[in-house]
Amino acid sequence: MINFILTFLSMFLIWTALSYPLSNQEVVFGTILSFCISLLTIFYNKDAKKFKLKTLFYLFKYFLVFLVELVKANLNMAKIVLTPSLPISPKVLKLKTELKSPIAKAILANSITLTPGTISVELVDDSLFIHVVEGDKVANIEDLKGPFERLLKEAFEE
Repeated sequence: MINFILTFLSMFLIWTALSYPLSNQEVVFGTILSFCISLLTIFYNKDAKKFKLKTLFYLFKYFLVFLVELVKANLNMAKIVLTPSLPISPKVLKLKTELKSPIAKAILANSITLTPGTISVELVDDSLFIHVVEGDKVANIEDLKGPFERLLKEAFEE
């Protein structure tokens, strides 16, 4: 029931944010639409775990850490692109992850892809294959996970 309520509230808040300024019709339609989406997610995701407040806390913390890493990676890529000799050494590296949750693995792969200079090519079981622009400068492959894996582990795994 808590998942239903939280889904309904989040859908309604997204609707109101996207529809602002609101009329009475939009509020009614947003309420009906949010309710229907919430009902559908209950039937679609019957085996979902209960929502935990700690998950929200760690995801917020993850988002802040991701933004910092994103800025650092953008500055590094700008330096590479602006350097006349274009010092790149592209490589595909295999990274093992300790994450068990499929959603946590997907978020990790997408976060690595969203940081400039890296692209997640494939995710197979516990291995993530990553294309890196500066492959020769990667001393420790575990550094590619950065603080991401630890925070995702806290958020999604018991």
